[in-house]
Amino acid sequence: MKQTTIVRGIVLSSHDYKEKDKLCQIFTVELGKITALLKGCKAPNAKLKFAFQPFCFAEFSVAELGNFYQIIDAKLIDSFFDLTKQLTTYYLANLAVELVDVCVQQQEQNSNLFVLLANTLKHLCYENLPPYLVALKFCECVFENLGYKLNSKVCANCGLPFSNRVFFDVEKCGFVCFSCKNSNCLAISNRAFACIKIVANTQFERLLTVKIDSAVAREALLVLCKGIEQKQFKMLKSTKFI
Repeated sequence: MKQTTIVRGIVLSSHDYKEKDKLCQIFTVELGKITALLKGCKAPNAKLKFAFQPFCFAEFSVAELGNFYQIIDAKLIDSFFDLTKQLTTYYLANLAVELVDVCVQQQEQNSNLFVLLANTLKHLCYENLPPYLVALKFCECVFENLGYKLNSKVCANCGLPFSNRVFFDVEKCGFVCFSCKNSNCLAISNRAFACIKIVANTQFERLLTVKIDSAVAREALLVLCKGIEQKQFKMLKSTKFI
C-alpha cells in the first residue's frame, strides 16, 4: 500500500489526463504547489468529482507517484461554489488562483500566500466587498510577497516625489515620473494611481468604505498584472476576461 500524506490545499487548475482522469495543480500548506493525478474523476458517479474543480479547498490524502502525486482521497473544506454565480467574481477569482500558479514554483512552500489566497476567495465569495478592489488588494499583496513592495511616494528611478504624470515601469515593477519613463513603462491615469495608493493602505475588511469606480480599479489591476507577467515571464490568461 502506498504511503499517504495528508495536506490542506486549494486547486489552482486541472487538465484532462487520459480518458477519465485529471491532473491537478494544487497549492498546499505542507508540500507547496504540487501536481496530482486524480484517477477516474470524470466518470458519472465518481466520488471525488469535486476534487478537481477550481477553488476547491480540501484536505487531500496524496501519495507520491513518479514525478507527481496521486490523490487517494479528499475531504471538502469549502468549494467556494457561489463564486460561479457572478461572472465578475468568477473571473477575478480565476485571476487570483492563476497569479499564485504563475508566481509559485513546484513544491515551493509559502504559508503566508496560502492564507492570503484562501482569505481572498472567502472575501470574493461570501462578503459584500467590491470585487475589483479585493482583486487589486490581493495583487498588491502578491507583489509584496515577491519582494516588490510598491512605493507610490517617490519615483523608483530618480527618487524624487511625484509632481505630474506617473508611469508604471514593468521591468522595475515600480512607479516612475514623466522624466524617467522609458519604453518599458505603461501610462496609468491619476485616478488609477490614486486607487492603488488607497487600496494599499486599506485592510480587506475596510474595502467596502472605499468609493472607487470599478473601471478605475480594473485599470489599476491590469497595470500591476503586466508587471507580474514581465517578472515571471508568463502570460496571465485571466486578464482577457476581467
